[in-house]
Amino acid sequence: MTTYKRAEIIASHPVATAKFFHLLITNILDTMIVGGVLGPVKAYFGTVENQGRGSLHLHLLIWLDHDFKPSDLKEKIQNVDFREKLKEYLEDIIKEDLDKFKGNRTFANPDILGVCVTPSRLSHDDIYSALKTIDLSGLEQDTSNFGNIRSTPMKGQSYSSISFATPSPKQYSETTLHAQQNHATNALRNVSKIIPACLPTPNPSSPNFASRFRADIVQLVETSNIHKHSDTCYKYWNANRGDKKTCRMRMPRKLVSNSTIDPATGNICMRRSDPWINNFNEYLITACRSNMDIKFIWSGSDAKALVYYITDYVTKTSLSFHDTFSL
Repeated sequence: MTTYKRAEIIASHPVATAKFFHLLITNILDTMIVGGVLGPVKAYFGTVENQGRGSLHLHLLIWLDHDFKPSDLKEKIQNVDFREKLKEYLEDIIKEDLDKFKGNRTFANPDILGVCVTPSRLSHDDIYSALKTIDLSGLEQDTSNFGNIRSTPMKGQSYSSISFATPSPKQYSETTLHAQQNHATNALRNVSKIIPACLPTPNPSSPNFASRFRADIVQLVETSNIHKHSDTCYKYWNANRGDKKTCRMRMPRKLVSNSTIDPATGNICMRRSDPWINNFNEYLITACRSNMDIKFIWSGSDAKALVYYITDYVTKTSLSFHDTFSL
């Protein structure tokens, strides 16, 4: 399905789209955010907007449940142990590349496969093994007739085109297996045409969930969460003013080998090996199955920007011109 076709469906069914979005976001908030995927949460505040083409998106502010005042944080950041624990926490909830989900990884849990290998780009076989949770119940229907080989030809059938002898168990097994492989190949072709955002989230109770989950994240990030420059990146750029043409999304971003926290300024610089990936949380992105961004806000400059952000949203007009026009 093309991007235009999906946009057309959204525009043609605004109520159904809004209901689905509400159900998705409500479930993510209730089960994941409040459930603690980012840690204990005290409160959250969100604003829903829609793009010019009608697709809904959410801007969400989350307050973590702690009793630290800005002065407390400024004092604690001087402690090496506190800085290391903070870096460990941030690296756990915010990812800025796919290093954790590609290549060889050893899991501490003995119930999970020791090593999971995920290539940088998934082949058809990898997609199939990673997304086996897709319903292939039609397989039995399509292959059942292959075992129904008659020992006597039916009337009107050519004798040269049908086997007279009942196949041996080995032949029967090979015939059925061949039919299953053909059906699986056809199903795989259909799966490969579907964008990852439209595929189901891997089932946690399925075999080898860890490897499927990792493969799903790689697919989602590579198709939905890698930045590509567009006119939107430069919508505030004015050549007549002599502005420098820079992406307002701050892409590409600087590569960082190790996460650091400056005790003097409180500036946090997270490790990153990919300049184009938007920050993401693996559990949230596999649940919402769309592009996302996530940022930890605590320093003075970020806090000031946050005040402006909230003020801007509570005072802005409800609908833009193209939103009003579409109604």
